[in-house]
Amino acid sequence: MPPHAASHPLPCLMAGFEGQSVPPLIGRRLREGSVAGIVLFSRNVEGPLQVRELCREIRAAAGKGRPQPLIAIDQEGGRVRRLKDGRFTQFPPARCYGSFCCHAETVAEAAGRTMAAELAAVGIDIDFAPVLDVDSNPRNPVIGDRSLSSDPAGAARLGIAFAAGMLSRGIIPVAKHFPGHGASDADSHKELPVVRGSRDTLLSRDILPFRRAIRAGLPALMTAHVLYPALDRVRPATLSRRILTDLLRRQLRFRGVVFSDALEMKAISERMGIGGAAVASLRAGCDAVLVCRPDEALLDEAVEALGRAARDDAAFRAAVAAANRRVSRLREIPARRQAPRATLREVGCRKHRELAALLHERWSGSAPAFPGDRSGNIGEG
Repeated sequence: MPPHAASHPLPCLMAGFEGQSVPPLIGRRLREGSVAGIVLFSRNVEGPLQVRELCREIRAAAGKGRPQPLIAIDQEGGRVRRLKDGRFTQFPPARCYGSFCCHAETVAEAAGRTMAAELAAVGIDIDFAPVLDVDSNPRNPVIGDRSLSSDPAGAARLGIAFAAGMLSRGIIPVAKHFPGHGASDADSHKELPVVRGSRDTLLSRDILPFRRAIRAGLPALMTAHVLYPALDRVRPATLSRRILTDLLRRQLRFRGVVFSDALEMKAISERMGIGGAAVASLRAGCDAVLVCRPDEALLDEAVEALGRAARDDAAFRAAVAAANRRVSRLREIPARRQAPRATLREVGCRKHRELAALLHERWSGSAPAFPGDRSGNIGEG
């Protein structure tokens, strides 16, 4: 165990790994507490039973007497889904919900509830969804039909409904990407996007869905690796105290958990090393940081940088303590405790497939061509 781990609390660092079982390094990091959560990707998935056993292995690796690791995944539907095996119910992009007009919120809630039941059945805690980005730029290479709507109020209504469906089955929804990735024209996996709208435009368009979701009780959100000169001329949102603390915490009064997007994405990693980014994002206002690429050197760098900061900087330790309290509350939100227990029999059951078929039918009749990446590998780390 690193010397700092026993004496100072470490922040919530979530990691990815290669393969369908827990690698020795990840197991060690879970036991010592320097990794507090796992993000699963398609590379970790074979089928429902295997994912359930993997989640059990992850929790067992942490050992007794320590908070159970949080297990997260990106399962939006459409291009971004990690559970691609045909035994899981496959959903179209989130944009399809709005095509049901006056029933759209009911459909979005049902989709969230159905996805969540299958995630809960295999042992996953968190879904990095819904996408609350407003689809305001047709040249955006990464959002498009992942967005619920091009109308900010519509995106808010549908996102709130989807999140409620998720919570009803015990899954924590994480809305993304604050303060809004929809107006960008670059892919933050490859470069740093810049959104040059005025502050008023950002507040009335991009931030509106997040503000309304926060008022509705949104428990968690994820940051955008995007630069917004009207909000902070120097730092992208993930690293910006002006955005995550002054705007999000103080002005919007968000009390939930803030997850960084994956720090190895080039929008961040080309500016600074992973260790520096992990520390800077926590100083800015993140509660949990993600290092998803299965690279032991990157993970080691993040762990050591966070450990040094926790050892040497009292202000950082105070920020970590507050972040850890928020993460602890996230684990215990009442909706999770009250959710019915899910079983593997629900995965791909007839009721779920009937809902998905209805959504696919409606989507195939209304979907425009989308010029972006259709590989479904966005954010695979």
